Amino acid sequence: MKYKFDKCPICHRTNMEIHYYDGNAKYQVDCQYCGRYKVTSWQLNTRLVDYYDLKNPDLDMSIVLRNLSEASTDEIELTIENYDEIKSSVRVPDDPLEILDILMQYCSRKASRFNVGISIPKHDIPLLYIHDDSELQAVLLMAADLEYIGPYTTGNDSFTFFLYVKGWERISQLRKRHPESKQVFVAMKFGDPDLDNAYIEAIAPAVTECGYQAFRIDKKDHNGKICDRIVKEIKQSAFVIADFTGQRGGVYFEAGHALGLGIPVVWCCREDDFDNLHFDTRQYNHIKWSDPSDLKEKLINRIKATIT
Repeated sequence: MKYKFDKCPICHRTNMEIHYYDGNAKYQVDCQYCGRYKVTSWQLNTRLVDYYDLKNPDLDMSIVLRNLSEASTDEIELTIENYDEIKSSVRVPDDPLEILDILMQYCSRKASRFNVGISIPKHDIPLLYIHDDSELQAVLLMAADLEYIGPYTTGNDSFTFFLYVKGWERISQLRKRHPESKQVFVAMKFGDPDLDNAYIEAIAPAVTECGYQAFRIDKKDHNGKICDRIVKEIKQSAFVIADFTGQRGGVYFEAGHALGLGIPVVWCCREDDFDNLHFDTRQYNHIKWSDPSDLKEKLINRIKATIT
């Protein structure tokens, strides 16, 4: 079948724009729910629609695409060859209590003052790892039953409510999760000899000198999905060191996930790649380093000043 672009091919919502490239052979979809992604006419019409049954919405993929889009500016192009890989790159939790905690972390970022209500735009539902309006309403009712929030009101485009004291208490608990941990999760580009050397000569010894133990996901054997292990190890870490040299989307995602959990992040980038940082992260105080010895010294100072 030939896809008719009156709605997003992934989530089937109409809050989107389509841009055409290469003589209308490639589409860029800017969806308020899914974020930005690209797909060719041939991939969509002859392969993806039928093979992945995109005649029906794929709301798990919508959640994945939106979180990837928020975490990085890396271009996402969907093909039949990478669809499953992209979909499995972000873990979509199914535990209601975990989703409730994600909601509270979202609230902590949105709350400006105690006396101002929190508004969740409906197009932010995928950021909460929630599939649709009815599921969000169920989570909000659970939060209200626990006295985390007050009664919510529903508008055409958003849900609005106030945080209660127990909600702020839960947010505080989440921010202090695993303070006794000595593990430090290191998010960085793998397979680059210069960066591998920076890990060996700077990051790992700096962490050790400060009384912690550096952990890199490629340095530990594991079974199961790598994204599940990443989420687990971040949750068990005292803080995260994120080096953005090479501008890998996974590093942005892992740093963002840690922030959402209230886990401190130490931001780093080699000086020759500093201008390429995503504008959303430039608000954070990055360590700009030139060589491993420079990185080691600055890391030790930053950890002692802000973590220990």
